[in-house]
Parts: sequence; C-alpha cells; structure tokens
Amino acid sequence: MGVSSKTMSNKTILMGLLLGLPLAGLSHAQGPAQIVTKDDLDALVAIARKDTLAHKADIVAKNMILDGAQASAFWPLYKQYEAERQTVGNERFAIIGDLVDRYGVIDDAQAKGLIERSFANEARRLAVEKKYKDEMLKVLPAKLVARFFQVDRRINMLIDLTLSSKIPLVQ
Repeated sequence: MGVSSKTMSNKTILMGLLLGLPLAGLSHAQGPAQIVTKDDLDALVAIARKDTLAHKADIVAKNMILDGAQASAFWPLYKQYEAERQTVGNERFAIIGDLVDRYGVIDDAQAKGLIERSFANEARRLAVEKKYKDEMLKVLPAKLVARFFQVDRRINMLIDLTLSSKIPLVQ
C-alpha cells in the first residue's frame, strides 16, 4: 500500500535537513561573515550548486510517488523546469553580484535599479513555475503536481535562506 502522509512528511523534513547541511556547514565554518566580493558570491554559488542542487532531483524522486507512465511524463518536464529555473537563478546571482560590487557606495538610483531588477526576476521565476504547473497538469494528477511544488518550494526556501543570510544589507 502507499506511504502514510506522516512518514512522507518525516522523510521530507529529513531530506530538507540533509539538503541544508552543506550550506549550513559553510555558514558555520565562515562564521557570521557575509559576501563582500564577487569571488565570495561565486564560491557560495558553486557550493550551492554542487553540494545542494545536485541532490535536489534525488530528494524530489524520494518524495514523488510516480508510476512508470507518470515518471516518463514527469522527469523530462522536471529537467526542462530546472534548466529554466537555473537561468532565472543566474539572473538573480547577477543582481546580487551588482549589489556586492556597490556595497557601501550604492546610491538611491542604483538601489532602485536593483529593486526593480529583483522584482522582475521574481516575476520571471513565478512565470516559470506557472508554465510548468500548467504543463505538469496536462500529464499528471493535480495532487502530484501540488506535491512536487511543495517539495520544490521547501528545497528552494532552504537554499534562499542560506544565501540570503550571507548577502549584506544595503548600506
């Protein structure tokens, strides 16, 4: 029979904790230090992609309960989704890089530009999610699509929290 929702919830929490460990270790290893150069940002992004995002598909797989036909429909869409999400993520890292470049010397016009770019980037991220929600709903039951986006959001929130804690506040 199926896996209970409590068991799946516990697995999701455990996977989330495991996913966060590489970045959490980075945070503790470096102490409260924040990103102050593009090299710092590049190093953090590389660690996030290598140690964390590499495990994302495995975490998704362990939390999705797909039969053969569903898996055949889901995984190609998932790969396309992740490729588009990575493009949006690259734009986000460019925005963060611009903030880092201007740290301590940013003026109001530059800050406004970063705000506008950041909001536009979030809109693109949401557009990608909506696009793939619609595509997934064509080939999967709504409950599975909802489960995927729950798992995806949890993983991305862990990554975002870790990265955000390293980004200096505008001065």
